[in-house]
Amino acid sequence: MRAFYFTHLTVWRGGPRPVAGLVGALALFAVACAVADAAADPSSPSQSAAPGDVLFPVRSVALTLPSGDLADVYLPGIAAAEQRVSENRFPVVAVLQGAMVDKSHYQQLGNAIARQGFVVVIPNHFRTVPSFPSPVLFSEVGVVTDVYAAVVAADAAAQSPLYGLIDTATMGLIGHSLGGSVGLYAIGGVCAPGICTDPSLHYTRPAALRAAATYGASLFGTNGTVTDVDTAGVAVALLQGSQDRVALPEKAAPAYAALERPRALIEIAGANHYGICDENNPPGARPDPGAPTLTQVQANAAVDDWIGRWLRAALRHDERAQRAIQGVSASPDGVVKVVSD
Repeated sequence: MRAFYFTHLTVWRGGPRPVAGLVGALALFAVACAVADAAADPSSPSQSAAPGDVLFPVRSVALTLPSGDLADVYLPGIAAAEQRVSENRFPVVAVLQGAMVDKSHYQQLGNAIARQGFVVVIPNHFRTVPSFPSPVLFSEVGVVTDVYAAVVAADAAAQSPLYGLIDTATMGLIGHSLGGSVGLYAIGGVCAPGICTDPSLHYTRPAALRAAATYGASLFGTNGTVTDVDTAGVAVALLQGSQDRVALPEKAAPAYAALERPRALIEIAGANHYGICDENNPPGARPDPGAPTLTQVQANAAVDDWIGRWLRAALRHDERAQRAIQGVSASPDGVVKVVSD
């Protein structure tokens, strides 16, 4: 029996295949009617930005994807007077969760990236996998197309809080752990057992997808070699915590070498596998035995800052962010090391 290995969980080829086709009809989407204010605290370290960066207040809404997945959406809060000039302004960013990590553990990430001018969609994707009697939080490539279909529909619906705000021609992706590995395969158009439950094993990445940033993700298979995934046309940054003992740091450089340009490898010294989450070792997830030497707030600040820079540079053509990525090999405090080309 052969296995596919993605970051830290193994999914067997053999046995029953999960049944969860991609539902493409846009009419199935539903925007929850409750809208909650989620304005981020500008003084919070996790909302760090360079002087001169444009930061938006943030609000959150609930969204139901065509598959039925529930998602939290973080978007720039636009006053009524700004609505007209904000049409088609904000790219969408899909966040693929780590295995067994609930979407609620990425609230600071959603707020931080939305503040920088993005509509951030963080779904909970449950599906059946071997060794678990009930459906569990386990991402797959179809989540990418599901998010895109949902926001295109919401952007076109006059009653939606997302109406007219989204640049539907521009999409980014953030993936954590398993979600990062799934995201890289989604970029490559790969639909294989274990990461794709479409019965026809068919998947086509959205043409709008142009940039991605992953944290604690790997392209290593069980045979110890890197899987060569074609990422052409998508700018990819791999972020890695130096204390990560789930996705080992030494696997990041070979994975980076397998990517097409533009690409970046960004190491966060002192962060472990859950430096992207609201808390270390969130309930339900596989604990990381690697103890972080950064506080969670410090890790969040570094991860959010560099993911934000990468997405702003690639999707918003932010010249300041582009210069920051190209001109930096290490942050002044030595916490962040950057390789990019």
